[in-house]
Amino acid sequence: MTTIDASELDLIRRSLRHVLDKFGPAEVPSALLAEGWADLIATDAAAAITTLSEEAGRSRSAAPVLDLAVLRGAGLEADATSVVVVDGSALAGAERALRFLWLTDDGIAVLGADAVDLVPAGGFDPALGLLRATAVRSGHEEIGDATVAAAAIAAGRRALASQMIGAVDQMLSETLEYIGARHQYGRAIGSFQTVKHRMAEVAVAVTAARAATTTAWQFADTADGPLLAMGCKALAGRAHHLASTHCFQVHGGIAFTVEHGFHQWVRRGLLLDHLLGDHKSLTREVGRSVIARGRPPRVPLLTDVATM
Repeated sequence: MTTIDASELDLIRRSLRHVLDKFGPAEVPSALLAEGWADLIATDAAAAITTLSEEAGRSRSAAPVLDLAVLRGAGLEADATSVVVVDGSALAGAERALRFLWLTDDGIAVLGADAVDLVPAGGFDPALGLLRATAVRSGHEEIGDATVAAAAIAAGRRALASQMIGAVDQMLSETLEYIGARHQYGRAIGSFQTVKHRMAEVAVAVTAARAATTTAWQFADTADGPLLAMGCKALAGRAHHLASTHCFQVHGGIAFTVEHGFHQWVRRGLLLDHLLGDHKSLTREVGRSVIARGRPPRVPLLTDVATM
């Protein structure tokens, strides 16, 4: 596997963003494959999946990027017609499916499209397009045991972490722009010490989450891989929680209005956080694992953040 350099990564980022902006959720997987997705993940899977996920987070796209990440994590060939079911839910665009991969802690089961009933979940963030998936016929094929499922779940958690990191980046960027333009008492509110501290806390949290995700990718194929994936998703969920609190707070009353739209970032991140384990439950699980093993997982290297 070779590594993509910074100039190539910028070109890839713009190309992936173009696909996310141009195509609907059901069309994104086939569009990515047409653009050379299979070759890209063969060259540098970490950069490919991280970049795609972050761009989906920044654009608040409903594209099923999690499906592609899980397929790769399970060692399966990327295709446009396989849809992953996690926690009883399928992502937007599932109407394209010829098969559904049912992901559990015990393994991966495959069901044909005619054996699965899909109902729009609606709820907290209808724009994400989540669908409730129910098996309506018995009989399925097992294509992965618990070990394969653990690798697939870890891959999904890394992708979801990057998606939340992209969302937090955008929340922070928009908030910094707002506090530079909004004035009180003749001064930009961004000059107030309390506001600076709130934004600094969000910036530190998202930097830590990105460092943890980089580390999780570096050691994805080791025994620490699943634990590191839990850690990076927990930190990304925490970063989103802080951004939702602090960025919301410094926006003031306008953030409570439907017209402003900041609530959409809060809704999206909360749902992403709850897929494959929310940050609070994953933090507890990491803690239990550390106690049981008698040693901590690998520490994220902040110097590696710029390389991802």
